[in-house]
Amino acid sequence: MALQLPTRSGMRLGHSQRHPMARCVAAPSLGSAFGRQTVTVSTRNARDISTRVAEIAVPTSTNEPAPHAPVASPEEMPERPAWANMSYSKQYDLLYNNKPLNIKKVVAKPSKTAQAQEPGAGHVPNSDVYTIPKRPSLFGRPWNQTDATFVAFIGAMHVLALAAPFTYSPQMVVLFLAGYFVTGCLGITLSYHRMLSHKSFQAPKWLEYILAYCGVLAVEGDPIEWASSHRYHHLHCDTPLDPHSPYEGFFWSHMGWLLDNKATMERVSNRSNADDLEAQWYYRWLRDTYMWHVVAQLGLLFAFGGLPAVVWGGALRICWVWHITWFVNSATHCWGEEVYDTGDLSKNNWWVGILAWGEGWHNNHHAFEFSARHGFEWWQVDVTWGLIWTLEKLGLAKNVKLPTERQKAKLLKVKPAVAA
Repeated sequence: MALQLPTRSGMRLGHSQRHPMARCVAAPSLGSAFGRQTVTVSTRNARDISTRVAEIAVPTSTNEPAPHAPVASPEEMPERPAWANMSYSKQYDLLYNNKPLNIKKVVAKPSKTAQAQEPGAGHVPNSDVYTIPKRPSLFGRPWNQTDATFVAFIGAMHVLALAAPFTYSPQMVVLFLAGYFVTGCLGITLSYHRMLSHKSFQAPKWLEYILAYCGVLAVEGDPIEWASSHRYHHLHCDTPLDPHSPYEGFFWSHMGWLLDNKATMERVSNRSNADDLEAQWYYRWLRDTYMWHVVAQLGLLFAFGGLPAVVWGGALRICWVWHITWFVNSATHCWGEEVYDTGDLSKNNWWVGILAWGEGWHNNHHAFEFSARHGFEWWQVDVTWGLIWTLEKLGLAKNVKLPTERQKAKLLKVKPAVAA
């Protein structure tokens, strides 16, 4: 996603690796009380500000490599293909063999066809994704202290979760389900993702902070780091600067990237894209004290429910929410339907949509990152949107952003037939 896990939209070990910069992307201040207001965003605002600025700065249709990616001299490479015609693997080699990286500027989306034609490319079954691992997933590479701590903690939680059959009771199932909703839905999808990362709606500060703390209890990192990493994912989605593209393997996109601190921090170490959160004392405090919140929740579970509560309300629930979150990074970039032309691998996946409280309608989300609603059709179950809608009706959410029908029609992959 001091012990702080997951962080890169996933996990974290401390804040010593942050690299704040002077440039600030400020968030609008929120009043403590306000009325309801639903906002439809104009076409020019159809993508997050950071993404659109980068796309303007580095046009993806050029026949030359992006300015931030030094390549071999013209004498060494007399014929440079367009970046958009390259495979992911070729783009990766050009970028990472000619450092330093500029993680603030985008690269053209790679060619799926070129990637499929790469020698030795693997194939994710029943998908259009062809993979070439660029680094050993676990073995055959040096581990740093962060890697070792992550593997130890994640492993310990999974081992402890195996005790679930031996500590079962109906009360523990209720505890598990309640924790799944509070941390997975209220914490990760509602707060960390739609409110903090994408600003798809606003809430009073007291409610915003309560919901963010629910995210802390999911053990997926503090809000600053989670939002920062996720914003980089959208800025560079399925290019070599994306922290978790399945082009490097399904396991990599699911959780392997969390276990390779060196590779991931090359892509997300600059946290200045979350200065709107850094500017608030509450999020700085959560970042600086994160490990104590992780320890405290496990301690409280033990104090009030003993080992069964630690297993069901702690380890099993934490692992479950982890994997549901990680499936949004992996499964919804491999399997499902592409309704909108996003240029990346994002897909609408019904079972992830159900398990992840509406996050599985991922192609919809990548088409309209600002949208508070991900399930656009009546049958696309989106519990998180239902909660935002309810908060709006109660006067606890405003500036709820939604795409217009015209915007959706413009990005449809298959245009509706025009009547004669």
